[in-house]
Amino acid sequence: MPSYGSGQAATSLDESEKVHEMEIIRIASYHRRGFDLAVAWTNPREHDRVLLGTIRDTSATLGNLQCLPLEIIHEIFLLLDIRALFNFRHINRRAQQIVTVACGYKAVVTHALETLCIILRTTIASWFTLSDLLKVLYTRDCHLCGSFGGFIFLPSFMRCCFFCIQEDSLPPVLPLSIVKKSAKSRPGHPNTLVPIVKSLPGIYSMDEIVRKRRVQIMSAEYFGRLPLHKADDRTRATQEKETELLRYMVTTSLPYLNTETGVIQNGISCSGCQIALEKALRSSRTGPSSCALRDKVYSYDEFMQHFRECREAQKLWELSNQGVDVAKISEFVRRRGYFKKRDVIMSFHSQ
Repeated sequence: MPSYGSGQAATSLDESEKVHEMEIIRIASYHRRGFDLAVAWTNPREHDRVLLGTIRDTSATLGNLQCLPLEIIHEIFLLLDIRALFNFRHINRRAQQIVTVACGYKAVVTHALETLCIILRTTIASWFTLSDLLKVLYTRDCHLCGSFGGFIFLPSFMRCCFFCIQEDSLPPVLPLSIVKKSAKSRPGHPNTLVPIVKSLPGIYSMDEIVRKRRVQIMSAEYFGRLPLHKADDRTRATQEKETELLRYMVTTSLPYLNTETGVIQNGISCSGCQIALEKALRSSRTGPSSCALRDKVYSYDEFMQHFRECREAQKLWELSNQGVDVAKISEFVRRRGYFKKRDVIMSFHSQ
């Protein structure tokens, strides 16, 4: 009989506990897809169009770059902005092969392909590198409030959460049209001076507001760097009205990748809290925190801490016979927080 040391036994116990936790998470939580659909997103069918592109040359040589060691070429890739990296990738099949095995590229296209497509389509890709995107992918929490952040603020590649998007806690942004009206005449175009996000046609916010026209948007952080005319009260009021929806148009979902475990997380909400809210609504006893608890997004570890205090989530686990049976869930949970089918208006053919 083989003998097992205490270290092996502890490892086996840890793995058993992890499996148990993942079963609880599967039964008592869900991902709020409705939040993902409130910001910029694309139809998954379009991903291959961006990823594969068109190979401009069928040759299998990199010219003078051929003489460099592969390690040096990969170091150069880290210095290229994302748009330049993809332009290089589409030169020929050899370039495509080398970029595909570059450090971090596989992690991005495997776990953040949707985000990458948005970055390329909104033209912000020329301002940031693959290393910049990897840094955000490996960051778990919102830069502003410290909660689990399942989104990225495109003008500055900042990790954020949906609560900060919804509550307008993000750095303010402005349409380029307003900047042009306010900016004094000077050499150079704002597009070449600061990062500009070109929005995508789509349906934005939880109010499902349709925007078919693409808008160029910049962070107000850069607004102060341009020489401006002073705006009167009427102009400022117009600016505020025009910018209400922009924060949704310059953010998109981005999962979190734990580099130690390789586990990918999109953020989860508590099914039990949704059930508790529905019960409170039926009895007209909703408290001020009921919706906040329902809308809270957790990491796996945070949810397990919440689970120990949430009686409704515990009931779901018990009703499922600890993961063996299928527990009856709320229709809201089954639909992952949204009821209407949102059709993406944008197309990769559109400019």
